[in-house]
Formats: sequence, C-alpha cells, structure tokens
Amino acid sequence: MIELFNIVAGVFGYIIFGYIINKINLLPKKYINYFDFTGFNILLPLALIIYFWQVSFPEIDSTGLMISFFVSGVIIFIIGFFISKLFLKYKTDDSAIFGLASSFGNTVAMGIPLMYAVLGPINTIPYMILVFFHGIVHFTYTVIIIEVYRNRKKSIIQIFYQTFLGMVKNIVLFGMIFGIILNYSGLKIPSYIENSLNIFVNLALPMVLISLGLALGNFKIRSNINSALILTVLKNLIHPILAFCFSKFILELDELLIIIVTMAAALPSGSQSYYFAYRYDSLKGIVSSNVVLSTFVSFFILSLLLIFFNLT
Repeated sequence: MIELFNIVAGVFGYIIFGYIINKINLLPKKYINYFDFTGFNILLPLALIIYFWQVSFPEIDSTGLMISFFVSGVIIFIIGFFISKLFLKYKTDDSAIFGLASSFGNTVAMGIPLMYAVLGPINTIPYMILVFFHGIVHFTYTVIIIEVYRNRKKSIIQIFYQTFLGMVKNIVLFGMIFGIILNYSGLKIPSYIENSLNIFVNLALPMVLISLGLALGNFKIRSNINSALILTVLKNLIHPILAFCFSKFILELDELLIIIVTMAAALPSGSQSYYFAYRYDSLKGIVSSNVVLSTFVSFFILSLLLIFFNLT
C-alpha cells in the first residue's frame, strides 16, 4: 500500500509543480510552449523508442489476456464515444478523444512499478504484453477516426493519404512502432550511448506530467468537472469491472491473469491521452482535469483491488 501511495504521490508531485509554475507566472508563455514542444515532440517519442527497443517480450500464450483487456477497453471507448456524441453533443473527432481518455490507462508510469511491487518481476511478465500493445491498439483506431472525420470531404484516396499521414505525424504512435521495429531487427543499443539515452527516458515522463500541470493552470477545473467525472467513472470503475467479468466468467483465465487484467484496467487515465488532446487541439481542459481526477480516484480503487485479491 505504501508503494502505491508513493507512485501516486510521485505522479501528482510533478503535476502540482507545473500547475504552481503556471499560476505564479514563473515562466513566460513562449517558454511554456517550448517546454511543451520539447516534452511531447522530442523526449516522449525518444523515450518510447528506447523503451520498446530494449524491452524483452515473453513467449507465452496471451490470447485470453489480450481479449479480456482490449475487448473491455474497446467497449469502454465505444461507450465514452457515444455518451459524448449523443448526450454531450461533441463532434466526432472530440468524441474520439473522449473515448480514448475513458479507455487508455497509465500502464507505464504507474502500471509497471505497481505491478512489480505487488506481483514481482516474474509474475509481471504477462502484464508487459499488454503494455506492448496498449498504445498501438487504442492510438491507431483513434487516429483513424479523427483523421477520417476531419478529411471526410475529400476523396477516398485523399482520406487514406491524410489518415496515413496523420498516423505517421503522430509522434507517440511513430515512436512505439519504430522502437518495436528496432527491437525485432536484432540491433542492440551501443553500450557507450545507452546510459546517455536512458537519461532522456527518465526525463520524458516528468516533463509530460509537468506540462500537464502547466496546462491545468490555463483551464478552470470546475467547468470541466462533469465531463471529467464521466471519464473517471468509465476508466476507474466500469473498465475494471468489465475486464474482470471477461477474464473470470467468460474466458475463465488463471487467477494471476485475472489479477493482471483487472489491475491494468483499473489504472487511471494515461497522460498520453492528454498528448492527443494537445496534438489535435481537442478537449484539453476536460482531458487534463480527468487525468488528475482519475489518478486521485485510482489510489482508492487500486487499494480496494489489492485487498480484494489479497495482495496487501
């Protein structure tokens, strides 16, 4: 429980730091923009390339694990999409961002250290498969929905081209895929530059979280609270319930895989969902508020799950 508290506190610490910097006007607007650009467009993709280049993927049967986690996640995306579309009256591209925020979790910054702490390195290996595919699955169809909608008045060939271009320009998705290609190519990071590259990896997450805090300073959280609450309920409560039901009652997975799927689904909304809001200039206030609220609520939900699975 102490480990969980330390992880959540660490995430909040960077966000609060960025928020305070913005509120006391410590940095001029142009420097905040430079900071955002460096974090989102340089350090984050570089960190993802290095991470997926170095990570070792286990050779195990992960079919049931993948189905439970991603089918439940896609269902949550669809629910979030249509809630925002039908009831909140968002445009299709905004609804895609809303759906992503409701289904995409913080599997790296919170998930990996949490799983290592409660399950140990060996039992955490299946979880790494979910981390591997998490962004690729959710980001790909989100980009397709947004790009097709925004280019809907063009010809089929132009729509296809713009969608492909949008996926290539999405630096986070590009970083993941490029890192995976390097991983499977068999190329190794030269030892003399490995430590230097890892410095960038360690800088990326704090910069993204500080950028999130800086963004929060520009928005009125109260005005976004209703939508953020909907997203948090979908991500922190309904998603893990669905994942648990799929893994236990439908696919009847082993207990360890049920724990991994449920805990992974209960992780808070990932800060990378804010990257999409930033990248497409859509729902930035709502998504940033949701990341903070979801991270706070996840402490209690994950604590209850630890007790439920007798992992305390």
